[in-house]
Amino acid sequence: MSEFTIERVKTGIPGLDELIEGGFPRGDTILIAGKAGTGKSILAIQFLFKGATLYNESGVLVTLEEPPHLIRRNMLRFGMDLAQLERAGRLAIVDLSPSKEVTPVTVGEYPSFDLSGLEAIILNHVKRLNAKRVVIDTLSIMAYKFRSRDILREEFFKLCASISRAGCTLLLTSEIPAQDTGLGVFDIEAFLASGVIVLYNEKISDTSRSRSIEVLKLRGSKHSSRIHSMRITDEGIRVWPGEITPGH
Repeated sequence: MSEFTIERVKTGIPGLDELIEGGFPRGDTILIAGKAGTGKSILAIQFLFKGATLYNESGVLVTLEEPPHLIRRNMLRFGMDLAQLERAGRLAIVDLSPSKEVTPVTVGEYPSFDLSGLEAIILNHVKRLNAKRVVIDTLSIMAYKFRSRDILREEFFKLCASISRAGCTLLLTSEIPAQDTGLGVFDIEAFLASGVIVLYNEKISDTSRSRSIEVLKLRGSKHSSRIHSMRITDEGIRVWPGEITPGH
């Protein structure tokens, strides 16, 4: 048995760390995938909130879809005051949502696609806050805008590598289209993520749905290979490690 141990980053999400040997490997890139309404953004932002409030790890949130004021409002429903963390210098939100009239980064000029501007902004916040956690929510927005997968992959690879070199653990969210059985429109997990977590919200009858979570892969970790029950509670995402979803 090797004495080498991987440093773990506790997620702070009840039940999840029990499935992944105590947390994500520090400095890794983790993909949170799922169809619309499965709780991807909640899980990712909860990771930032718990990092700042429980583990003394500041974070940076890059939002490409939902404007910050809605994120702050929605997370308050789970008792997570993001504005307070921002005021305390424990969280920075980079707004690249469509609602923003002037964005600091140009993303949408085909065939030229360069994320160096976004990289500089993220790393500046990482340095300012001494951040250890970064979330980009959601990659799907960019994936639909650019036709060249090769350019997209190369640019995202450079961005993720830079964030990792800065000592941060990166969570990416990606939406699985309703008709798609894969993990995203450009199979990002194959070239970026060392870990893939999939969230489900399946209809089980005319009147009910069942939420669940699967650790599809996590390099360097002995993780659960089962699909476990998950719920969105008043305090955010909660996983039941001992509760296996029926049929799995």
